[in-house]
Amino acid sequence: MSDPQPPGLPSRAAAYRVVRRVHAEDAWSPRAVDRVLRRSDLDARDRSFAANLAYETLRWEGTLDWALSRVVTRPLPAVQPEVLDVLRLGAWQLLYGVSPDRSAVGTAVDLARAEIGPQVTGFVNGVLRGLARERSRLRWPPADSDEGLGLKLAYPAWVVNEARAVFGGRTGAVLAAGNEAPGLTLRVVPHAERAARDPAGVLEARDALVDELRAAGLEASAGARAPESVRVPGGDPGVIPAVTEGRATPQDEASMLVVRALTWAVRASASPPGGAADIGGLLAGRRVLDACAAPGGKTTHLAVFGAEVTANDLHAGRSRMVGEAAERLGLSDRVTVTTGDAAALPLPPASFDAVLLDVPCTGLGVVRRRPELRWRRGPEDPARLGELQGRLLEAVARLVRPGGVLVYSACTWPMAETRDVIRLFLAIEGDRFSPIDVTPALGGSGTPVPGGHGIQLDPDRDDVDAMYLCALHRSSDAPRA
Repeated sequence: MSDPQPPGLPSRAAAYRVVRRVHAEDAWSPRAVDRVLRRSDLDARDRSFAANLAYETLRWEGTLDWALSRVVTRPLPAVQPEVLDVLRLGAWQLLYGVSPDRSAVGTAVDLARAEIGPQVTGFVNGVLRGLARERSRLRWPPADSDEGLGLKLAYPAWVVNEARAVFGGRTGAVLAAGNEAPGLTLRVVPHAERAARDPAGVLEARDALVDELRAAGLEASAGARAPESVRVPGGDPGVIPAVTEGRATPQDEASMLVVRALTWAVRASASPPGGAADIGGLLAGRRVLDACAAPGGKTTHLAVFGAEVTANDLHAGRSRMVGEAAERLGLSDRVTVTTGDAAALPLPPASFDAVLLDVPCTGLGVVRRRPELRWRRGPEDPARLGELQGRLLEAVARLVRPGGVLVYSACTWPMAETRDVIRLFLAIEGDRFSPIDVTPALGGSGTPVPGGHGIQLDPDRDDVDAMYLCALHRSSDAPRA
């Protein structure tokens, strides 16, 4: 019979395996958490502890490394990666957790012994005991500097600098909001034809889902921004019948608002717009291209509104994800999946009523959900990605018919990936494309970018992911001057 594990070790081992999977395999943290915990036999309390410890360690990684570097006698890159992750887990508990120092250090040593070997326990013990002694004497950079605010709020200094340019005096509040766990948001997926095309049907389906979730003992409420959204804080989508049965799907309200903005823009281009919610059926029979479609949330949302969607992605595996999402939600008859480079799609010019380009980006707008992203990106990435985004936008613009709509979106906020992309595009294509005001479709969310260059959502004011979007109307094929 094997010796019992020390108290607290199984949950910390689960958190460690999540962090290792993220670092060693470049995995997304939500998928790593899901995979590790579903293979564990932890009870609900320990599962919650393990998930929180993993997410918080990934979120505060740069700050933890800064503190550890003050007590480790060698450069951190010289520390064995597996050992460094144990140190990070222990350092988070020492700096931000509620465990007594003795417990935090002891369980980290137990974790190192179990996951790596006894040869590293002395090093782990010495480093963490040193941090416990020195933490009150650490000389942090000035709190008003980019580095100081970054360490205080768990962001690299360059991200703070970018945020100051976008959010000004709201920088601290926006970055702090990016550290708050967003909880689960569902988008109701009504299958009845009336519900799919009639706004009242969507609201009825949403309210029925709220009632169903509350009856099951879950905290649930209608979302504040998108009429088809339901907030379920603490909910696990894997065990909610509405999700497993295809009646709802996890999706942040910011992504829902992108589709609502596109639908509103189609209406505004066709006729004087009515009420903000009055968009049911407006995409019925419309040909819409979702040029970078994976994982398929926006594609299936467009299909619910009646669009005939061509959903494309660069990689075959990600294209399959879109097809599976459409099948799971009963929308395959409205979705055609393709694989290819959005910059060179073999499609006829002017062949779509609307094109949605949700570009690859730094992802700084979704750090609530993927906290590791802030440490994976570098200061050169916004400009580098902005060049790619501009090429993609120019390429898909040719696919919009005269009188049609082009929507550009990015789950981020640096200017090089948002406003500057649109400004350059309009400098080239301004004789054919012009911005459309879609604020009525956003439920009071978002801050308009000066100059009509889009709208920026953020987690502080809007309680959604920090999504940028800009809707454009194609007026004609007038020759350029």
